[in-house]
Amino acid sequence: MPEYQGAERVESNSLEGLARQADINVEGFLKTVKDFNAAIKDDGKPFLPGICDGRRTYGLKPDKTNWALNIDTPPFLAFAVVRGLTFAYGGIKVNDKTQVLDNRDHPIGGLYAIGEMPGGLFYHNYMAGSGLMKGAITGRIAAEQAVARAMSMKK
Repeated sequence: MPEYQGAERVESNSLEGLARQADINVEGFLKTVKDFNAAIKDDGKPFLPGICDGRRTYGLKPDKTNWALNIDTPPFLAFAVVRGLTFAYGGIKVNDKTQVLDNRDHPIGGLYAIGEMPGGLFYHNYMAGSGLMKGAITGRIAAEQAVARAMSMKK
């Protein structure tokens, strides 16, 4: 992608060398990689990048639930982080259950909005990474509400 062209990149044949070149805390980085590798339990499942393959970790917070591969084969690469705008400041009106509200502030049955779609959280600026957390939190709330609604309709 164009925005990644010219991104700072470091490469090394060792993890320690990579951390040093990237100016990362070497001990912390090596421990993180060691802990990650030790947490992988693939149960012989093949790595399938196009679908959820179930190759996962256990015991990490959060666990990786697919595509977990040991970080152990050089060359090792690291790239500078590139940021981008991943949400809008405006959006549609929702209540605290993520239900979309009509122009009279009444919930529209079965319609939920999550992530960047609802407005009201960000105005002039935001804390980096908070848009992703907004998506995770509102997604969970909407899922719980949708399941509860579906279950009540079965009765």
